[in-house]
Amino acid sequence: MTTKGARTQTRNKEETQRRISEAAAAEFSHLGYSGATLDRISERAGCSKALVIRYFGTKQDLYRTVLNTKYAELSQRETFHALSEAETVSELLRGILSDLFAFNREHPAFARLVSWENLNGAEHLDPATAKAARGPGWARLRSILEDAQEKGMVRGDVDVGRIVYVLQALTVVYFSNRHTMKILTGIPFESPETMSSFVGFYSQLLARGIATDEGKCA
Repeated sequence: MTTKGARTQTRNKEETQRRISEAAAAEFSHLGYSGATLDRISERAGCSKALVIRYFGTKQDLYRTVLNTKYAELSQRETFHALSEAETVSELLRGILSDLFAFNREHPAFARLVSWENLNGAEHLDPATAKAARGPGWARLRSILEDAQEKGMVRGDVDVGRIVYVLQALTVVYFSNRHTMKILTGIPFESPETMSSFVGFYSQLLARGIATDEGKCA
């Protein structure tokens, strides 16, 4: 096979894998692990079931790949470069939540995937690979918040790990509950304006609980 032919074959393989991964994310997010099938995933992807198995292995292997890929994409999104210059804790939290909300808005399958996995007691999640995928983002968050503690902006008696958890939890709950809550409250949760207002509200609310006097008004 020529070099050009090998490159074309590689591109075709990568494109097929991308289609399978996207089809699987859509299928698993709508039907959960139990409801999704490799037959429907292959049909969505426009390829054979045998090719899905060849590239990704079993249904569980594919599911773990999809979930870990989303975790890794979120971690890659969490660069938070501008946050080192935040002058208040509210500003710092707003920057973090803005990135988290933006990712979930751009990847609507993510909150549904996480919700399904929690409903199933994390039965199909592989701890080692999931931690490897999600770890870098969490490490950056912890580092930013610990730096704010060292600067005297965030109270020293606050557990940074719990702040990280609350930020993630608020975001996932917003996106996983927005459809039912829109019906119940009439609030247009899918609109960018509403998302921005909730990011601001969450930031101010959390800042009141964790900021020092200096962090509130620096």
